[in-house]
Amino acid sequence: MRALTRRAVTDAGELARVVAECAAQLEPGLVPAQRVVGAGEVAVDLACTDACGRLVLVVCDVVAGPETVLRAVEAAVWWGDHAALRASVFSDAALDRDAPPRALIVASRFSDRALRLLRALGPSAPDAVECGLFQDADGPAIYLDRLDPSTGAGVPRPAAVDETPAAAAPRAQSKRAAVLIERLERLRFSEGFR
Repeated sequence: MRALTRRAVTDAGELARVVAECAAQLEPGLVPAQRVVGAGEVAVDLACTDACGRLVLVVCDVVAGPETVLRAVEAAVWWGDHAALRASVFSDAALDRDAPPRALIVASRFSDRALRLLRALGPSAPDAVECGLFQDADGPAIYLDRLDPSTGAGVPRPAAVDETPAAAAPRAQSKRAAVLIERLERLRFSEGFR
């Protein structure tokens, strides 16, 4: 039996390096494409492609709060709006150019506010993975737990598959963005009265 001691994560950059090394364990078929990529005014720690060829933008934080969730959402929307740039920026990746990007947040802990925001965003919310770093005599060990914010527990949740036809994709993306903005505005309004 191995005795593991938890290693405190104090730097999001360290967590991003660990995530880049174990991307395939985050999700089957996930392949890193590029470290630290810009998305408008925000930075993404890791860009990957999933098994379906979708761009997956990974945002890492020590403690994920609402600002982490908003950074991930903004990155996915920005790369969705700038689809023409994907081929040149990620030229070595096998990307499906018509598939909208999605976001994934990896953190050592998620705040209650972040979980509430993920729950409020519903199916358009970024995926959330809790990551723990441990150490033993044999070396480092990593614990990954995919969260389901709707239940507040770590439960495996398959990646959402977008079955929108390519011709209707821009219209569907616009509708999803409008719904997302409306939910965020309602949440901001209700948070103002707390």
